[in-house]
Amino acid sequence: MRAPSRLGNPPTVALPAALLAGCLGVAACSHAVVVRPAPSYDAFAFEAPLPASAAVFVDADPLLREVHVVPHPSGDGEHCIGSRYPVDAREALEVSVLGTMERLVRRVEPVSAPPDGATMQARGFDSVIVVRVDTFHAGLASGALLTFQAGVELALSVSAFTRDALKLREVILGNGTRHRSGAFCDTGAEVLGHTVEAAIEDAMTELGELIANSPALRESLGRSG
Repeated sequence: MRAPSRLGNPPTVALPAALLAGCLGVAACSHAVVVRPAPSYDAFAFEAPLPASAAVFVDADPLLREVHVVPHPSGDGEHCIGSRYPVDAREALEVSVLGTMERLVRRVEPVSAPPDGATMQARGFDSVIVVRVDTFHAGLASGALLTFQAGVELALSVSAFTRDALKLREVILGNGTRHRSGAFCDTGAEVLGHTVEAAIEDAMTELGELIANSPALRESLGRSG
């Protein structure tokens, strides 16, 4: 019997499981970042929600982006450099805004565009809350001992209208920092996701306090019931 030809198909090489799971140091690796809703339920709740109906419009398009890991400024450790971390926190922010508003107003309904006065009246809305993402800065660095450090800054412009007039317009901020050690590059995705969530929750606390502390808005919505 002849030995198998050396010119046939090359043998399949089994890569180590750790390399497949972690893509350590491979620039082509991409690790999706999971961001969960983070409404705030702290520090601003009324005794009961205001007896009013609010349409809520959220423009979160800037929360879709790709983050690249960079070396830590200390210069210690450069694992996973070049790995990509796509972030999509648009739905997480919208759900967070709605969850926060439900603590403040009896009826909250998401809308695809801010309604005008006639539409507000026809659909029974007493107010319109508009939240737009102004800026979204997200960074991820890898350092010594397989440590990832993430930082996120978020700025949201908030406007609130009733059928009478504009009642408030402000910019609120959210910040988050987290760090975690892990042997694989997907640890970076986990820490970045948690950091985005922390920044959203921080901004949602400001959103709740902003609306709760607006006498003009509270008076107008308080009369709506």
